[in-house]
Amino acid sequence: MKEELTPEEALRRIGEVGRRTRRPARVVGLLYAVVGLSTVVYWPVMFLGPAWSRLVAGVAWVVLTVLFVGYLGGMRVQDPEVTWANKTKGPVTISYVVLVLVVFVFGTFLLPGEPGTGWSAALIALAVCASVPPFYAAWRVLRAER
Repeated sequence: MKEELTPEEALRRIGEVGRRTRRPARVVGLLYAVVGLSTVVYWPVMFLGPAWSRLVAGVAWVVLTVLFVGYLGGMRVQDPEVTWANKTKGPVTISYVVLVLVVFVFGTFLLPGEPGTGWSAALIALAVCASVPPFYAAWRVLRAER
């Protein structure tokens, strides 16, 4: 069955295919940005917030992780920048894990029970540092030409 297409119709179909292949990568880029923002919020809430906010933050973090991993696992289109950002032994993953561990160790073992302004500022600064790898991955994925 041969289908006759006009040049305009062929260009429209090519555009549709292009949009379908770019959209998953954009969503991954936005998810990385959400992970970066969530990292900045999560750690101060976990170590400085009241008990109810810790529970909400913990549940939100688990939901975000499930959504992120589920979306990446179901992604049909392989994008070079997304593949680079998702490498298990890649710079984004390793630096993120190391920085999150630094924040965890600081908050668990060094932060006093009633932290003052300086301690709170240090925790927030470390949380911001830990958010840099996912923000960088988001920037690389979203700026890539497709």
